[in-house]
Amino acid sequence: MTNNSHIRPLEILRLDSSSRYADSVSRHLTDHLVTRLLREYPEANVTTRDLAAGLPLPNEAFVDGSLYSMQNPTSVMQEAMQISNEMVAELITADVVVLGMPLYNWTVPSTFKSYIDHVSRLNTTFEYVDGVSQGLLRARSVYILFTSGGTGIGSEKDFATPYAKYLWQTLGIQHVQIIDASGLLFNPEEKIRNAKTQIDQLVLPVFE
Repeated sequence: MTNNSHIRPLEILRLDSSSRYADSVSRHLTDHLVTRLLREYPEANVTTRDLAAGLPLPNEAFVDGSLYSMQNPTSVMQEAMQISNEMVAELITADVVVLGMPLYNWTVPSTFKSYIDHVSRLNTTFEYVDGVSQGLLRARSVYILFTSGGTGIGSEKDFATPYAKYLWQTLGIQHVQIIDASGLLFNPEEKIRNAKTQIDQLVLPVFE
């Protein structure tokens, strides 16, 4: 059911972290979920960020600029932080985040880790209050499309989903839902079909 009471267009942020393109299952599933959201919210805006498209690693100028020198950043710091500022702005604006996340070597892709290093910014996306970190993001939900070859979601070899869930909640997004498309080495068509069923049966939050 479309929520017509939403007073402004829903802002959807799509993040793809797979190094693959045409044959990427996680990208295929993010397509499916974004399509589902657009059926519910046809006026929504979708911002797509391809994390595999040459995202730079944070360097010393970035660290200095983000932690110590924002009151008077040098030109080198400003240049190093440009893409970080763009991604932080996208994340702050988002109402819902859709993340395609394959499992690489039992953990998250390096593309996603680099993204997190860029957007986890003190006093911007999180802060400390009485020594306790508090998230500052306003997004209502994160949906993670989790894919793997053989490692099962939540198994002792899955170091990706606990990390990703903790991370988003630390930044302030408490509703983190994982769509399970793990074990694609075995009956891949069935696993993809089941993941699409999970997407189609999602009870979406009401955005007002």
